[in-house]
Amino acid sequence: MSLPLERIVILVLKHLHGELNAEEQLELEQWMSASPENSAMVEAFFDEENVQRQLQQLTEVDTRIWNKLEVHTGARVKPIIPYHRYLLYAACISAFLMTLAALIKFNTHPSLPVATTTRPVMDIAAPDSTRAFITLGNGKKLYLDSVRNGTSLLPGNQLGQKLSGSSISYHGSVTNAAPELNTITVPKGSKPLLISLPDGSSLLLNVASTASFYVPFPPNERVVQVSGEAYFDVARNAQQPFIVKSKDQVIKVLGTAFNINSYNDEATIKTTLVEGKLQVSQVKSNASRLLSAGQQLTLNTAGDFQLNTDADTDEATAWKQNIFQFKQTELHIIMRQLSRWYNVDIVYTGTMKERFFTATFSRDKSLTAVLKIMELNGINCSLHNRTITIMQ
Repeated sequence: MSLPLERIVILVLKHLHGELNAEEQLELEQWMSASPENSAMVEAFFDEENVQRQLQQLTEVDTRIWNKLEVHTGARVKPIIPYHRYLLYAACISAFLMTLAALIKFNTHPSLPVATTTRPVMDIAAPDSTRAFITLGNGKKLYLDSVRNGTSLLPGNQLGQKLSGSSISYHGSVTNAAPELNTITVPKGSKPLLISLPDGSSLLLNVASTASFYVPFPPNERVVQVSGEAYFDVARNAQQPFIVKSKDQVIKVLGTAFNINSYNDEATIKTTLVEGKLQVSQVKSNASRLLSAGQQLTLNTAGDFQLNTDADTDEATAWKQNIFQFKQTELHIIMRQLSRWYNVDIVYTGTMKERFFTATFSRDKSLTAVLKIMELNGINCSLHNRTITIMQ
């Protein structure tokens, strides 16, 4: 990964001020991991001993280094820094710029050795934007953060418009255009996306999830294929059944509101009915169950159903309210949710006993704040780069 030198300076200074958003944090980390010299350069900037050493040498910095930097960046670096922190920041910047100059020299003398170091990520912010994209029928990908609000998503078709940074709508005037398959993906490390479907139903798609459907819906039925988690509020239409497919399960709806959790890395599919009625079928056996409001149906990998007639719908749909809510939830399930939301990997060391936890907290919390909550509950964990290690 290559970045202009001025962009590197901006990212590092914003990190120092605590002003990096999630995308910028990822951009800096990817650049650091692209090569040993990149990592070594930024490591020097955050090395406390190096900062103290550079503080003593601050007045001895050769003007030619600054001139050489300006030649490569085309701009002077003049961060606005509170006076009581000026000396420390100045030392940090000095250390960074001297290392940067050394890197410039290194690039012209590739035979020179460079020390390899790895710097742990200080913290990972919660997602602050929706980074969803649409895969059109021809395979073209349309990234919503690059599309202006009000822009048509399907050229030549009045259906499909970006409403805001976190919502799109396919609801509108139907044209004579042939139905086209759209697959919407909300990746890890993204906020959910609200989708208004062609029939007026709504779909809230959670992180690390996809939804596929034809635009417009065919006249005989409304079908949505889901992987991951989604909340549906379905417009009633007895003449046009609403079908939701996910892994080994099919849901038939007339008009209702429900949540489906169907991630590929989960052993079960959980369907939670908030209001109305729906029928859930197992694909292979064609066995089915009828759900009423307030019930939750779990389908395991063996094809067996388990019905909870007094489900906690608030817990199942807490993510819609931007909340993590766990009630006697198994640790591995919690960690998989954190992995999707913060876009991190999870590693377990030692033999992990089955443990259950109860907690409620905002999904806006940084990852470090969440890990502190876990530590208060007796979980020994650490964060290095984008990996959480759970230690027994």
